[in-house]
Amino acid sequence: MLFNSLSYLLFFPVVMAAYWLSPKRWRRALLLAASYFFYMSWLKAYGLLLLALTATNYLLGLLLDRFRDRRKAILLAGLAVNLGALCFYKYTNFLLAALSDGMKSLGPWLSIQPDLPTANIILPLGISFFAFEFIHYLMDIYRGHKPIRSLVDFGLFAAFFPSQIAGPIKRYQDFMHQLGDLRTLSRESLHTGLTLILQGLFKKVALSDNLAPLVSTGFQHTASIGTLDAWIATVAFAFQIYFDFSGYTDIGRGSALLLGFSLPDNFNLPYIASNLSDFWKRWHISLSSWLRDYLYIPLGGGRQGRWRKHANLLITMLLGGLWHGAAWHYVAWGGFHGLGLVVSHEYESLAGRSKTLTAFHKTAVGKASSLAVTFTVVLVGWVLFRAESVGSAFEIITRHFILSPSDAVVGLLLESPVIVALPLYSIYALLVNESFKQKLPALHAFYGWLFEQTSLRWPIYAGAFLAAIGFCPTKAEPFIYFQF
Repeated sequence: MLFNSLSYLLFFPVVMAAYWLSPKRWRRALLLAASYFFYMSWLKAYGLLLLALTATNYLLGLLLDRFRDRRKAILLAGLAVNLGALCFYKYTNFLLAALSDGMKSLGPWLSIQPDLPTANIILPLGISFFAFEFIHYLMDIYRGHKPIRSLVDFGLFAAFFPSQIAGPIKRYQDFMHQLGDLRTLSRESLHTGLTLILQGLFKKVALSDNLAPLVSTGFQHTASIGTLDAWIATVAFAFQIYFDFSGYTDIGRGSALLLGFSLPDNFNLPYIASNLSDFWKRWHISLSSWLRDYLYIPLGGGRQGRWRKHANLLITMLLGGLWHGAAWHYVAWGGFHGLGLVVSHEYESLAGRSKTLTAFHKTAVGKASSLAVTFTVVLVGWVLFRAESVGSAFEIITRHFILSPSDAVVGLLLESPVIVALPLYSIYALLVNESFKQKLPALHAFYGWLFEQTSLRWPIYAGAFLAAIGFCPTKAEPFIYFQF
């Protein structure tokens, strides 16, 4: 069941109505049952996997709190369980393929013809997010936090359907605080939730799905596309993945608000970042903060000298890249960002010691240069992320700088509904999005008062929904982050 499907359009109103009409003592169990129904609508057998991981981590959490003198061994067991499940389902095929390629390359010298079997393992949806939430839970109990005593509450923390497939990665302390205060649905939560759902739906089906043909055309013909085609395909993918991921997250966050829960924001205008560190504070915020708190800092962070800090950054980003997918180009993407962060930190240190550079970056030209350089570096990274292989990525990067005729992607762009849909989305977002209200108060004061009129809100919602459906392409595109 996808957030942008007819089945979810039928499923969610029923769950929402049943939730608010039920006595408070039944609501948690109802949400838990709905969350498992949502997950098992995709593949029933993997509901048992989620249940087994939930029960195991629930018991490990209680053991960590009970046997403090053996907590290190218990934590290691928990890490082994969660990372073992993640590695088995996500990386078995990758490791077998890498081993097979290695043996084939050695075959002529070893006089063997290796024929390794392949494992037909279907990746469980959200396994990466489940694993990281369970690891966070166990590590925080190891550090002294109290475990969740109720199995129903812990099961709901793990399986909560609005954040189940694509995050954001929840912190259990915040979720449990909200679970302990099941309030009535406020007017503010109703309108903010509906705004997020409609904004996310428009991002996904009207923008991301319509950018997909441009991206696939460019990245499927890396050896023959022209220069302008290469640039358009790369920029299109940058916005496709942003609208796809943030749109799906918006629907999840909006659904959670309509059930009385607040999930953390996962994106904060990432493409206006002034450097790579700033980018990772704005992009997939729950993942970058998780990597910081549970990998980078435990490795030593920046406390053990300059070169150790750089090494920790590289390790963190390499593993972050591998988390995204079982392929070498994801590892290359993570390593590229790791090196970029090292260079960014070194430059910031240099600029801080130079009065000339400090003064330059305070000017409009300096700020614009920082934004342009950062966005260009991020674009190069997205090529590594999207390409089928590292070799294909280098082909399309090369095409950016070898002047050659362009027509395929350019033609698709000129015919794409995105040309009309993007300005409409910009108007809607500037009008109703809470983050824009805070960041651009002068602009919102100019015309945002329109949305404050109750009589205009519902027509705007209806218009946004109809516009999303109207711009929806005939071919639905899969959610990009499902594979992660």
